[in-house]
Amino acid sequence: MKKIIFGLIILTLFNCTTEKETENSNSNTKQIPTENSEKIRILNFGSVHLSMTSDANSSKINLNNPNEVTDLKKLVDKIVEFKPTIICLELEPKNNEYIASTFLKYKKDQTKRLNYSDELNSIGLEVARLSGTERIYGIDSQIGFDYPSLIKIANKNKSDSVFIAKVINNYKRVNVLKLKEQFQIINTKEYKAETFDFYNFLATKHTETGQEGAEEIAKFYERNLKMYSNFNDIEMNKNDRVFILLGATHTAYFDVFIENNETFKLENPSEYTNF
Repeated sequence: MKKIIFGLIILTLFNCTTEKETENSNSNTKQIPTENSEKIRILNFGSVHLSMTSDANSSKINLNNPNEVTDLKKLVDKIVEFKPTIICLELEPKNNEYIASTFLKYKKDQTKRLNYSDELNSIGLEVARLSGTERIYGIDSQIGFDYPSLIKIANKNKSDSVFIAKVINNYKRVNVLKLKEQFQIINTKEYKAETFDFYNFLATKHTETGQEGAEEIAKFYERNLKMYSNFNDIEMNKNDRVFILLGATHTAYFDVFIENNETFKLENPSEYTNF
């Protein structure tokens, strides 16, 4: 009888230990992070301005050069592989009807184009035409920004002047490269980080009694936040794939915004400049 009771006690203790180990195993399994398939894929793609622009430093790409046109087509074909369902352009939302009506004409006749910098046509509308998406939206928000005044203030300090010259010379070096090389460089994390840092640097520049740098860069930051707000106004779901085409500096800000939003998953844009 004692042997039977002792056996039951051992069996009970074994079962309790096994259950505890199972609970711990399940608990550990739950802590393993998994990829969220519900996230909306975003290709946040930086572009140079291919025609008219008010930017202080602009690209020198010559689209009359057949080799450049060929590389532009290769770039577009790579982006089409992303299969975007939504395309966002650097135009204000008030232009959405104009974008839609122009795109209807563009699909039949590629000489019918948006009357803005040509990357909106040669990349934005062309990707839309080839991928079959009809959902094209402007997300820009124009705000005045006195960039030259901050350069002038910063140049009064010798070490700041040397740093600015280095940054500007790098911009100039990139701007004279061939199309493929330019797009490859401006879509790297390193380039966008340098640009982001340069604007933060300018935010610290001011006269003895003012805060000009912080005030001007705040305007630019406000513009990007408003653009991000416009972007979030677009109805989208987990099945959408969104292609954002903006100037390289805006993409640097958008990377920060999107990376910290659990709804989205950023694609690596460098994969689409490898052709």
